Amino acid sequence: MSALTVEISYGQRQFSIAVEKVERQDLSITVHPDLSVTARAPQNVATEEIQRKLKRRVRWIGKQLRYFEQFMPRTPPRQYISGETHYYLGRQYRLKIEKSEFQRVRLLRGYFWVELPNPDDKKLVRQLLSEWYFEHFKTLIEKRLQVYWPRFEKWGADKPEIRYRDMTRSWGSCSAQGRITLNRALAKVPLECIDYVLVHELCHLLCPGHNEKFYRLLSRNLPDWQQRKEKLEINLK
Repeated sequence: MSALTVEISYGQRQFSIAVEKVERQDLSITVHPDLSVTARAPQNVATEEIQRKLKRRVRWIGKQLRYFEQFMPRTPPRQYISGETHYYLGRQYRLKIEKSEFQRVRLLRGYFWVELPNPDDKKLVRQLLSEWYFEHFKTLIEKRLQVYWPRFEKWGADKPEIRYRDMTRSWGSCSAQGRITLNRALAKVPLECIDYVLVHELCHLLCPGHNEKFYRLLSRNLPDWQQRKEKLEINLK
């Protein structure tokens, strides 16, 4: 596996594309919500050929960048103080921090209630919320996997290991070994968007690249995947 950076110009604009060479048959390009651009290319393709292919897609890349720019700036960094808004499954909840001898988080009557001995300990508030999100998200994914997995199992896919991590450039990924990694921030977006990411990565178990076969499989499982994808991008928080 190797990597390189390709500089591309589009009108008055110039941007860098991080290209990773991997074992695959075609070139894939991804424009990320943070306005970064990455590509994955077959290992045996020369750098000059990669540059030519990227230049042929430059108008599409520019269009995708303009699309994501409309959602800038992002929500400012969280301060973890009472009254602050936090999201769960696409809905807004106010944060209430209260002093207690216990440490716990509850979602109750439109609020995230965080109880801890020192309400001013923002680091602990963040930690408790993060743990709450993670545990509930894992449980949710296990349930959603039960909904979608049987059809992929029927088609001969091996059941994947699911991992979770904080990711800045994607909502999910599927490794060549069939391991699916999901962005923990997905817990904050609507369920239909979570399903889109999960099914997208499940499709990669059978179709590694983003080719016509992949999109046929994705459409077969989620006919409205494009609308879900757009909603996911709009719900960046």
